Amino acid sequence: MKYSPLNQYIEKNKENPSVCFFDIVNIAEITTYKEGGAYTHVVELAMRINADVLIVCGNTNKVGYQREEDYTFFHIPLLASVWDIFFINKIGSYKKFKELLKRDKIDLVHFHSPLFTFPIGLLREKNYPLIMTTHYLLDVKANKLAASIYHEFIKWTTKFIAKNVDKIICVNEDYIPVFLSWGIDRDKLTYIPNGVDTKKFSPGKSNAKMKFRNDKLIVYFGRLHYQKNIDMLIRSFKYIKDKVDDVKLVIIGDGTDFDKLKKMSLHDKDIIMTGFLPDEDLIDYLRAADLVVFPSRGENASFTLLEAMACGIPVISSDVGNAKNLLADGRGVLLEKYTEKEIAEKCISLLKNKEKAEKMGGKSRTFVQQNYSWGKISKKTEELYKTLIEERKEK
Repeated sequence: MKYSPLNQYIEKNKENPSVCFFDIVNIAEITTYKEGGAYTHVVELAMRINADVLIVCGNTNKVGYQREEDYTFFHIPLLASVWDIFFINKIGSYKKFKELLKRDKIDLVHFHSPLFTFPIGLLREKNYPLIMTTHYLLDVKANKLAASIYHEFIKWTTKFIAKNVDKIICVNEDYIPVFLSWGIDRDKLTYIPNGVDTKKFSPGKSNAKMKFRNDKLIVYFGRLHYQKNIDMLIRSFKYIKDKVDDVKLVIIGDGTDFDKLKKMSLHDKDIIMTGFLPDEDLIDYLRAADLVVFPSRGENASFTLLEAMACGIPVISSDVGNAKNLLADGRGVLLEKYTEKEIAEKCISLLKNKEKAEKMGGKSRTFVQQNYSWGKISKKTEELYKTLIEERKEK
């Protein structure tokens, strides 16, 4: 199950005599399989921490171990999902999970919402140091009934988990006062934000820029899902085209709304839907973009927002999650009214003021480099792992 061979680890640390075989720990990271911010968070950690990482996924029909792209996965089959945030696993899944933890000599379990049923028994037994990172939303901009049901579900779930884990990592610092108001112990809460690979996501040459040499590019990238509100961006595009010549809208990603959005944009040759793109191709488009728009109905701490900022692109975003903090001091533009015309007006303003847009993008990149590099984030997480494992050994 090893993520990196032991000899590579020893070779990497041969100049440090304090590092030895017993420093290596085995971590189980529970997340979705190759989708969403939680998965991105896990693989970025797995790349950087001095531990052997097993990625456990419970949202597919796959079964057992799978080695892929230098990561080791263990799949626990899905029975059903609720809102794509809560996954119900098949009967007997917890037994298989317990056997897995024992067989692979796991030292600590770190689960990342979305939430699964298979680790629930682990919360009750408390046989391992346990951490949860809250990647889910606290509020969604939807109708009042749906928003109320969702909020109460998340509140109840978080309170139950908080009683049974050693730590809750909040990737959005604004969640801490909310959790405190729910009666969660302050000592269980810690803030470690999401990060971004600022070397990979960076300004640079772009083949897409050569292809769209005479066009202005508005880009959205991420999951194509109701939460992301991309249909509003598509509807706003007709207002943008009335005021700006040679402009195109590029929608990058895949998801449950792909067919719906494709149908909406079918008769507009200036709307390009690429589907899923690997990072290399995604970054090529981002480097060509004049601006990025995220009209989401709800976020926690958006990876896509950080990635766009790291590429030095001006961003227009809904006032959700931590967008207000990230885009403060002229680093971006926040939406207030959530209408097609407002999106259009903000886009038109930036497309017609190149100097302002470039200054905004430059400030964004500098800010992200200074505060959100994965090197800093993974180091904080690794220190937390070591602390909890040592505390458990002492007990």
